[in-house]
Amino acid sequence: MRDKSRSVPISEKIIAVMLCKGDLSDEDLDAEPCSTAELFRFATTRHKVLFSIGILCAAITGLLMPINQILSGLVANVYLTQPNAEGDSDVLAAVMRVVYIYAAGTVVQLVLNFIQQHLLLTVTNSVVDKLRREYVSAVLRLDAESFDATSPGKLSAELSENIDKIRDGLGEKFALVVRSTGIFLFSIIAAFVYNWKVSLVLLPLGPLGAVVTGLSGKFSARSIKQQMDTSARGASLIEESVMNVKTVAACNGQEDMVKRYRFILEELIALGSRVGLINGFFEGLMFFVIYVFALLSLLWGVPDTFTDGGFSAYSVIVAFGSIMMGAYFLGLLGPHMMTLLKARTAAAVIYKTIDKAATLDFPSDEKVARLRGGIEFRDVRFKYATRDIMVLQGLSWSARSGQAVAFAGHSGCGKSTSIGLLTKLYEKCGGEIFVDGKDIADYDRQTLRKNIGMVSQEPCLFNGTIRENILLGRKWEGKGTTDQRMVEAAAIAQAASFIQKLEYGYDAILGEGGISLSGGQKQRIAIARAIFMDPSILILDEATSALDVQSERLVQAALNEASVGRTTITIAHRLSTLKEMDVIYVVDKGVVIEQGTHEQLLTMGGMYSKMAEKQSLGMEENKKPPNPIDEETKVALQRIRSTRSSIANSKIYPVDTNEKTPVIAAPARNSSFLRIYTHGHLSKILPALIFSSLRGFEIPMYTLLMNLLYSALNSTKEQYWSSLTVLLCTSFGVGVYAWIMVTLACYFTGKASESVIATIKERILSRVLHRNAEYFDNPETSNATIVNDINQQPGALLAGLDSRAFLFIWCSTTTIVCDIAALAMCWQMGLIAVAATVLLLIGVSLLFVLLTGLTEQQARVDRSAELALEIFAQTRTIQIMAVEKYFKDKYTESQEAVKPIQRKAVIVQSIIWALSTGAIFLFGLISFGFGAPLVYTGALTGQQLFIVDIAIELSAWALAFINPTFPDLVRANAAARILFSYYDLPEPMDDGNSTTQLSGAFAVRNVTFAYPSRPEQKVARSLAISAQAGDSIALVGPSGCGKSTLISLFERYYDQQEGTIKFDGIDHRQIAARHLRTQIALVGQEPVLFQGSIAENVLLGTRGLTIENVREACCMSNAASFIENLPQGYDTEVGAKGRSLSGGQKQRIAIARALVRNPKILLLDEATSALDGESERIVQEAIAKASVGRTSVSIAHRLATIKNATRIYFIEDGSVVESGNHEELIQLNGKYASYVKAQCLESN
Repeated sequence: MRDKSRSVPISEKIIAVMLCKGDLSDEDLDAEPCSTAELFRFATTRHKVLFSIGILCAAITGLLMPINQILSGLVANVYLTQPNAEGDSDVLAAVMRVVYIYAAGTVVQLVLNFIQQHLLLTVTNSVVDKLRREYVSAVLRLDAESFDATSPGKLSAELSENIDKIRDGLGEKFALVVRSTGIFLFSIIAAFVYNWKVSLVLLPLGPLGAVVTGLSGKFSARSIKQQMDTSARGASLIEESVMNVKTVAACNGQEDMVKRYRFILEELIALGSRVGLINGFFEGLMFFVIYVFALLSLLWGVPDTFTDGGFSAYSVIVAFGSIMMGAYFLGLLGPHMMTLLKARTAAAVIYKTIDKAATLDFPSDEKVARLRGGIEFRDVRFKYATRDIMVLQGLSWSARSGQAVAFAGHSGCGKSTSIGLLTKLYEKCGGEIFVDGKDIADYDRQTLRKNIGMVSQEPCLFNGTIRENILLGRKWEGKGTTDQRMVEAAAIAQAASFIQKLEYGYDAILGEGGISLSGGQKQRIAIARAIFMDPSILILDEATSALDVQSERLVQAALNEASVGRTTITIAHRLSTLKEMDVIYVVDKGVVIEQGTHEQLLTMGGMYSKMAEKQSLGMEENKKPPNPIDEETKVALQRIRSTRSSIANSKIYPVDTNEKTPVIAAPARNSSFLRIYTHGHLSKILPALIFSSLRGFEIPMYTLLMNLLYSALNSTKEQYWSSLTVLLCTSFGVGVYAWIMVTLACYFTGKASESVIATIKERILSRVLHRNAEYFDNPETSNATIVNDINQQPGALLAGLDSRAFLFIWCSTTTIVCDIAALAMCWQMGLIAVAATVLLLIGVSLLFVLLTGLTEQQARVDRSAELALEIFAQTRTIQIMAVEKYFKDKYTESQEAVKPIQRKAVIVQSIIWALSTGAIFLFGLISFGFGAPLVYTGALTGQQLFIVDIAIELSAWALAFINPTFPDLVRANAAARILFSYYDLPEPMDDGNSTTQLSGAFAVRNVTFAYPSRPEQKVARSLAISAQAGDSIALVGPSGCGKSTLISLFERYYDQQEGTIKFDGIDHRQIAARHLRTQIALVGQEPVLFQGSIAENVLLGTRGLTIENVREACCMSNAASFIENLPQGYDTEVGAKGRSLSGGQKQRIAIARALVRNPKILLLDEATSALDGESERIVQEAIAKASVGRTSVSIAHRLATIKNATRIYFIEDGSVVESGNHEELIQLNGKYASYVKAQCLESN
């Protein structure tokens, strides 16, 4: 924390204000803006040299701008001293010499501007890419406590939004700051050379302008930081709602999520309006100050020309024109300095994360020493930083090298927490932990984690092939090849059989989170990944919880064999999986209360024995011989014992790149950013458009000022004062006009931009959350892609609405008004000016189209944002497996894929920049080159040529001011195409109209279904089940047989291709989906909680319920006891994904969320898989009571939970092969009976 009592010297305060830092002693921001030099922290020496050359080019172009004023003054002086220039060849020759200088200046400007832009953009892209990599690398090194305080969505938004701000600040905006500053300084020098008296009056303008600009930064810094924080909260909500869209839909929580998002967006609108008002007020004030000082300089300078020994009229024109131009550029510094301030603030936020991880080691590919695997915990104490409760209160246990130990106990007792300490995700609060007799603190994370293999309760798979998920960039260094070892690991995990059935085998792409696989299949691949590297320590945290009985038995036997020679730590609620353990530790309230073998603990009659009884385990299990292990597993286990031998004839299916998997078509992306000015948004934007356009009349008024100045200087001593009086009054009036217009334009632009973007984002979220699951199966509209698009693209779209659009509009107005003025004063020169403007705009527009195409191509190729989100979401898994370098390299590869397109885009942007900024000298060349002959022929006077030239050059200045907005508008155009593809999604329309209250009876008849992304693979084949109201139905079968698919059909995530599903005799497609989901409640296999309080999670999607309903539901789900022991009770924040709770606690809250709805049908997809025996028993009793008057459909691998079901359906390959109650199926002695025997259940 910063010491707020520190006394800040007045000099430091003044400097801070002038540098847009604000009074930092009064700020309490999470990150103070870093210095400008710090923006280049990750730039190489080569980058710094190239960037310096680019900045030098910007400074030189800044030097050339005052020369433009000098040249214009030279022409004016020629005509002032030779008022009768008609037919005077000497006058024509003198002017043409100036024209030649303009021609040379045009060439130099074009070349320097191209070099400047190309170098700056190239370096910026490289530095930003490096910064992205460093940030991802830093996140991969953060400890678990840092993740408990944030969320993947927030990290992703922090990266994308802040990096975009840094990119803006480092690119052409930085050059504009340098060039504008250079123009101001060189203008002052030129003015002093030509007329020091006028310059002396204008000299205070520089420091005063810096103070005004700095005040803008001071007053807006806090609001800008609040915008960043609020935006990050919104991004986090988008991430959790879209990534878990099925859970949101099942709870009818779409509107709740949209409402939460709306509150965040309303905060952003208020902040945007405030920042716009502050910036507009001070920017307008700057222009007012400029015109007031112009008034004072003219009041001093013009009379001086009529005194003996005074300065010439020519010197006044040059000095006044130079300093006005310099001051004007100083006034335009405001938005660019604000961009730089945002970049510095954004960099500080990014660096904060990077610096936090700087002291932590990053795993490399170096081979580490193999540990023996001995582990000892001595009186270990621990509590989470986010909670005050001590989770471990003196935990002590040990495991010898090669020993198999297990933990049993109620949910939340500290079992998984001890694993977090062993893997160094967390640091203990007290006690000692030893590995191979050495304090764990003496091990670096790499050495420790590369010796550990872990399979967690919720399997984590990555978007990619099965091969990539098992290997994760690792190579097998034992006997045999890497591929052979991979297939061995898959065989041990019982995954090889289903993998080889896939069309592409090990090269089949899984999709995000392994979405194309069942829970059991994902778990088996996770097990294969864990044992691939033959770890010294194998941790199984509910590793078989998602497996069916047969697979669990085989995998458990295989794991038992694979445990030979390594230490194995197992956490399981299903006690039948612990029979072979050498030692079982029973943990309660953070301490070990019992220990021994399975047999010993049963005879003790203590907590373990009671847990076993409640799971219906009995001594009969020892009398039944185990079913034989299949040959594939035997062979794999034999290889384990003999330190691996090769696999002959292993079949690995290659990817056929010519075949494409059918996907659901994504909406066409053919909109431009101009659409934001329609579709009901015009009323919000109209005030900003009006005042931005009115602002555009200010620069043409400068033409009037120069005309009045020329007239005053061309008058006699007796007559000049009347012209000067009009000039002074006009100057003051223009200053007031500019102040008012700029303030109002910025305020309404800030408000309108945030308001319109908020409306678009809110509608997109609503549209997306109401899509069915089929929509997300398309890779172009996958969950991660949508999250990235909603969070990242609106920032780019803002360019079409915010200060950049305001700049574009007023400069366009200026160009039009100046060209009209030129036409009015001299139609010949006016036509030439209009033609030049049109040709330039056509050329730039064509390049704009080309750049838009390149930008869209880059957006299609660039997958780095989606990969970053995946990395952030699964960082813990990545850390435990010590594969951080693999994912960092993968992220780098995703960046390299877009480099060729990026380089082409830089060239096009550089040409656009060069043409637009070079137009200033070009238009001067055209103006005097065509105008001088007209004066020679008598078609124009010298004064008319001078004024027309000013109008034409001001038109060129306006085009140059627009120039920085072109790249942003290109990005806005690309972003609009993406965002409006979601915006244009049809309004959610329920094809059902029935809202009949259901009794709970249903019938599934001959249902056939295949996922739209895999139409050739039938998941359900003539599936038929039925239930009467109040029945308890159970679905049993191997993983991937179609059980969870049936749940998806019930919830209307998908619709079947054939057959019918009827509730109370009504086709489920005729029932309104929202109404149907009020009658059905789902508790899924992997509990999903959202950021917010426990009460908010339970009440998600409900209407009219109170906290009493929440308490009642939590009591039924056995959650009330632990919730009410928390300091904040039902108001306890659960964190991202419920991270502050244990797996069992999350599951019980999810069950409470289902029960609070009082559904007619209760869908339980492994609803108690994460619960310990005691909690499971109580919850099962609660569910049994809650099932009175309602139908329940349970999917369970733990068969003790479904013994009392009215009817049990055994499903295999998408069809029912057996059905009946428990006793009937036992007597049938078929597939179900074999499952019962495998779990050693009492079958009466």
